[in-house]
Amino acid sequence: MFFYSLSNYYEFFSWYLGDEQMIIEDAYQLSLLSSIPMFIFIFLIHFFYYPKDNSDRANVISFPPIIFLFSVNLAFTISMSNMYYFQIYELPEIFNIFRSTNMGLLLIIFALIIFYFSLNEFNKKNEDPIPTSPSNLIIDYGIYSLTRNPMYLALLIMQIGIGMILSVIHIVIFTLITYFILKNYVIFPEEEYLENKFGDEYIKYKNSVNRWI
Repeated sequence: MFFYSLSNYYEFFSWYLGDEQMIIEDAYQLSLLSSIPMFIFIFLIHFFYYPKDNSDRANVISFPPIIFLFSVNLAFTISMSNMYYFQIYELPEIFNIFRSTNMGLLLIIFALIIFYFSLNEFNKKNEDPIPTSPSNLIIDYGIYSLTRNPMYLALLIMQIGIGMILSVIHIVIFTLITYFILKNYVIFPEEEYLENKFGDEYIKYKNSVNRWI
């Protein structure tokens, strides 16, 4: 389902960012063939892999990459549905500053660098970075001495970059929704879990390092 969606996304954006012509109805159908299978994939991953046991983990709403995928996919669906079917509104031209292949690529590369250093710190301690798994220690060095949530920061930067490089402004705008969900339904439960488990050790770290930057 995931790769079927990606193949349709590839076909859609090969046209969308290219010079070939396509009938509007066909473009809309292809956009739905891209997004709907991705929604199904997201639902199945959450349903079958989200752990039921919450005795020693943060009670987050879902896996952060799944939240990211859902937000990007939803933004794309709304954008294409409005453009090729409903045609209810137009975004102000000022938002065109978020259409930039070069800037989008730079942001994506920057996000990947943050991911690399973030995951590397977990790997050094054989810790699982997935928030639905138990935490055995507080990682407060390396990139985690600069920001408490570098991987979530990277997801936000990645989403902006993807929206810019694909020239879909809705994806950039929906970064605000991703931010809201991550902050309120992932980060806050994580912080509550870590405070309860590690007490003053985590509170001291929390007070000395910013949540984002």
